[in-house]
Amino acid sequence: MKKFLIFVLIILFSLTAGLSAETFQWRKMKGNLPEKENLIFNVYWKFVKVGEATLEIRGFEEVNGRTAYHIYSEANSAPFFDAFFKVRDRNQSWMDVESLCSLRYLINISEGGWKKYEQLDFDHKNQRYTLDDDGTLKYGDTVRWVQDVISSLYFFRTLDLEVGKEYVFEAHSGKDTWPLKTKVLSKEKVKVPAGEFDCLVLQPFVREDAGIFKAKGKLKVWVTDDENKMPVKMKSKIPVGSISAELSEF
Repeated sequence: MKKFLIFVLIILFSLTAGLSAETFQWRKMKGNLPEKENLIFNVYWKFVKVGEATLEIRGFEEVNGRTAYHIYSEANSAPFFDAFFKVRDRNQSWMDVESLCSLRYLINISEGGWKKYEQLDFDHKNQRYTLDDDGTLKYGDTVRWVQDVISSLYFFRTLDLEVGKEYVFEAHSGKDTWPLKTKVLSKEKVKVPAGEFDCLVLQPFVREDAGIFKAKGKLKVWVTDDENKMPVKMKSKIPVGSISAELSEF
């Protein structure tokens, strides 16, 4: 009798696993992101220019059989500022073209004396992640269609945003998945080195350890009030004041 029950359980498990595999489908999202894009920003600490940053879409790449946008971010402190606080940050994201979720996230950060290497790979079918944390592999559960810190910004660019509304979706960094809440505060005309733009002002409530400006929950992002929603300005509080990035070329 015991062997018969085990046999039945094995069959039921196999059928359930097979059904799950058959019913999984990648979601289909509509996005208007360009295949390639290069945005260059001046980075300021208070009112002093201390470096330069870029946000790029480098075209399409294959990740585990899926076509993805390759998104690349780089930040460098200016030579005169290196002696005080040298920054050499390289962040990359691979965002699924069809489902607009993160497939892979890679950070290679050097800020002052702090260095960090991390690669996250997401298995949306099984809702799992694999984390290479400075050479140590870790595994855990996450949720389907999760975003990383960089892909979150680009996912927002595909949404129809309205002033006063709050948007929530799941984001992941390190070993943690959490609800990323972003409120559309207002409309505002912004003048930056690249020109003057009509913008929507977004306020994402970013975790302190999420790896973007080391935000303390006071991050604001200005995106153009059109179908492109191109980021033109970002501002965040840091332990020694505030830091901002303003679009200089695109």
